[in-house]
Amino acid sequence: MTVEEILHRHDLKNTGCRKFILTGLLQSETALSEEEMKKPFPELFDRVTFYRTLKTLEEKGVIHRIVLNDNSVRYALNGHHPGREPLHAHFHCGKCDEVLCLHGKTRLDAELPDDFVTREVFVVIEGLCAGCNRLS
Repeated sequence: MTVEEILHRHDLKNTGCRKFILTGLLQSETALSEEEMKKPFPELFDRVTFYRTLKTLEEKGVIHRIVLNDNSVRYALNGHHPGREPLHAHFHCGKCDEVLCLHGKTRLDAELPDDFVTREVFVVIEGLCAGCNRLS
């Protein structure tokens, strides 16, 4: 799916900042922090524009935020990669600091009382990724 298709699907205007953020997330295999997204062009967008764009994309369900144990935040796309589930866990490598969405590997089956509805689930598994584990 292209950036333009994602924006169109969510009835969002095709702005430079939105395209910049979504292009970075589409190209990345891992969730990204604001700093990682801005790294290629740190002065391209002012801080307020960048923050508001992230907030809009999150509110519209285009991206989701992942809050780590140290309260740092990463962002990843929602459902724009085929076969990925909306409710999923995340893995954070304590050595290289990468954050991955875990799809199809971790089930989050919780029995809720009658009339309770799940809207979001936040699960972050801390550990070492395969690459860092081999180096240990």
